[in-house]
Amino acid sequence: KEHGGLGLSAIGHSVVIERIASVSATMAITVMVPNSLGPAELLLHYGTDDQKAQYLSKLATGEEMPCFGLTEPTAGSDAGGLKSTGVVFKGDDGQLYLKFNWNKRWITLSGISTVIGLAFLLQDPDKLLGDTVDRGITCALIPTNTPGVDVSKRHDPLGVPFVNCPTQGHDVIMPLSCVIGGENGIGNGW
Repeated sequence: KEHGGLGLSAIGHSVVIERIASVSATMAITVMVPNSLGPAELLLHYGTDDQKAQYLSKLATGEEMPCFGLTEPTAGSDAGGLKSTGVVFKGDDGQLYLKFNWNKRWITLSGISTVIGLAFLLQDPDKLLGDTVDRGITCALIPTNTPGVDVSKRHDPLGVPFVNCPTQGHDVIMPLSCVIGGENGIGNGW
């Protein structure tokens, strides 16, 4: 509520989705996903104060449209099989950045999204964050207008008007602060 949302409980959310589903399953899923999975829910529980201030009120009003990038061609929704990566490096300015590469499939709303909650494997080959190279499954916020992000394609299963799309990212550069929860969120997977 403090960010402009309705503050519905899980049961309240379920009742709304149930009613919509009685008319259209496609619409129910379209409404359900951004209101239960992905960036808003993750930010509420794990986001930094800066991340919450930047995104939550805009997600509540629909000014920002989220999607959650988990499923991949060879992993489905098995997070343990992810191939998407974010590699830590130090920029010319001395700050830490991540270089992302991903290939996601069946991402609800990605074709109209403005921000991707991206699940990926964080790698630190130069050990800039500590002694561990493979830091584990991590989630980050990636604006879809970032250079290297592609949300232009669309799946069209059975001609259903469902915005279910792939998304790819090639050499996408973001500051380390894009990790949900900041540096404390690394490897938590959520």
